[in-house]
Amino acid sequence: MAGRYWRLIGHYDSETNAYTGCAGALQTSPYTPDASGRLRGLRAIVGRTAATTLTDAIQFRLTCTTFNPNTIHAAAVGTGLQTAPAFPAPVIDFDVDQMVQAGVPITIEGRNSNASGVSNDLLLFGLFES
Repeated sequence: MAGRYWRLIGHYDSETNAYTGCAGALQTSPYTPDASGRLRGLRAIVGRTAATTLTDAIQFRLTCTTFNPNTIHAAAVGTGLQTAPAFPAPVIDFDVDQMVQAGVPITIEGRNSNASGVSNDLLLFGLFES
């Protein structure tokens, strides 16, 4: 019987519109799986850090030698400026079916769709199956 479990695989906190590695304090890139199996899904969660937080669209790029194709994409969307009252951004799930191997790193990068992001705080979770 296969086990399914979630892992925080990326924490994105940058404001650039060029790809940069996830470098947030909670989980940096690359993420290295601790067990071999399959990556079955991705979940993008947009957080808020202040009333001045401004998150629009974010694109994630995941690259790994075990993936076919080697690069897959996911995205998240914020709700604009987070002044009161602020509404939560939608949690977005992506179906994925990619092989992963223990010890083989997954490079995770993100970028803003424009250069107006302020205090971004995004979490990218992976749903794994062993």
